Amino acid sequence: MRSFLCIGLFFISSLSIGQIREKGTIELTPIIGYSASYHIHSFVFASPPVPGIQLGVYGNYFLNERWSLRSGLLYQKMGTEKIDFSILKDDYSEKTNYITLPVTINYHFGGKRNWYANNGIFMGILTSAEANYNDGNGFVDIKDTTNPIQIGISNGIGYKFKISPKFIVAIDNSNMVGLTKTNKERIGVNFYVSLNLGVVFKI
Repeated sequence: MRSFLCIGLFFISSLSIGQIREKGTIELTPIIGYSASYHIHSFVFASPPVPGIQLGVYGNYFLNERWSLRSGLLYQKMGTEKIDFSILKDDYSEKTNYITLPVTINYHFGGKRNWYANNGIFMGILTSAEANYNDGNGFVDIKDTTNPIQIGISNGIGYKFKISPKFIVAIDNSNMVGLTKTNKERIGVNFYVSLNLGVVFKI
């Protein structure tokens, strides 16, 4: 039993080798993630999420060993499902796709700087939009009435595992809240949560 415990501790410690970076270091991190999206009011009234797969790449520029600037390009699916709540019912469902540009400041912490947290803003460019009014017509295109740009705030937290000197894996959570309405004719703003897996390449 002791030998298994020692092996386990050694393995965990080997994954936690330092991620301390010098000023000017650049990292590229392709990611894939699972997302859940709501409109703020549909989240409050416990409607089911709109699930999706997030794809993209982040670029990280280190200002020093603790702070970095991160941006990238992400493909995201957002939207809302109908609400079936006792005091509020809404048969409207919406699905929107965006190419999103986040810009955040990252703080790297922990003894080996394996942890990181970020806060910032994002801008999304609409690529498609459709809605289901549950009137028997299914989903219909609503791109003409959907705002082509959404702006909002972003934050998240993550952890980097150093598998080998040249192979680092990152797992992180990302959250986004829109500040602009998705549709010109409705009140909804997006609330988006994702869990992501990435591979970190030092440039």
